Parts: sequence; structure tokens; C-alpha cells
Amino acid sequence: MNKLINIVLSGLLWRRYKFLIVSLVLLIVSLVVVGQVHKDYVEFAQATDNTSSLGMSFVVKWGVWLLLISIFLAANHFYNKQKDKAEAQKSNTNSALSKVLKWRNDKLYAASKSSSPPSKSKQKTTEIDPFEQIRTREKLRSYADLLIESKETKDNSNDGHQ
Repeated sequence: MNKLINIVLSGLLWRRYKFLIVSLVLLIVSLVVVGQVHKDYVEFAQATDNTSSLGMSFVVKWGVWLLLISIFLAANHFYNKQKDKAEAQKSNTNSALSKVLKWRNDKLYAASKSSSPPSKSKQKTTEIDPFEQIRTREKLRSYADLLIESKETKDNSNDGHQ
């Protein structure tokens, strides 16, 4: 059972952090390769007694390491930015509520367009504002108001029959 849990968790982590893992492995491999190349150069320079450029080789090695780390950080930053933007766009376009609201707004817009052409400001409010019908009512009554009125009418009718 532990192996199954490990496999599932590894799969979930891989799916979520694939770019980070791959770029981190590439960074570590690159740093090791640059370090080994520099070590070989230092050994070669000492074997040939050409130690005048050893100081510059360390500057180059550290410069390359800083460049590789900067590339790693920038690549992950831009990848995460694009990923967040895509997830936000995906969550906005795939939700059932947004589809229903878009359909409702399109239906209201088509109905207002097919009847009389309203003014531009009126057309924008019906297109954007789903509460326009409620605002134009003279009196707003809730379900509780209706229950109270029906109870009052029942009480009044019962009082008259006794």
C-alpha cells in the first residue's frame, strides 16, 4: 500500500512541478559540468606551469554559475506566470456559471435588439445588468411578504366566518 501511495504522490508532484524539477536537474548538471571543466583547466594549467590566467578562470567559472542560476530563476518565473495566466483563463471560461450567465446575457441582448432599439445607455445596462427587471418594478415583495399577506388574508377570512 505504501508503494501505491508513493507512486500516486510522485505522479501528482511530477504533474504539478515538472518544469521546476527538469530545470533544477539541468541547472545542477550544468553547474557540475562547469565545475569539472574548470577543475580540469586548473589541473592542466598547473601541469604546464601556466598559472597566470588561473584568477581569470575562477571569475569566468563564477560568472557562468551566476548566469546559469539567473537563467534558471527567470525561466521558472516566466513559466509560472504563463501557467497562472492560463489557469485563470481556463477557470473563467470553463465554469458552468459563467457559461449560463453568458447565455443569459446573450439572450437578453438578442431580445432587446429584436424589439425596439433602445438608447445606447439603456442597451448597455440590459446587456451587463441582470437586475434591470427588478429595478423597474414599482414594489418589491419577498417570499416572506407573500407568506405574511396570505396568513393575514386567512386570519381575516376565519374571523368573518365565526
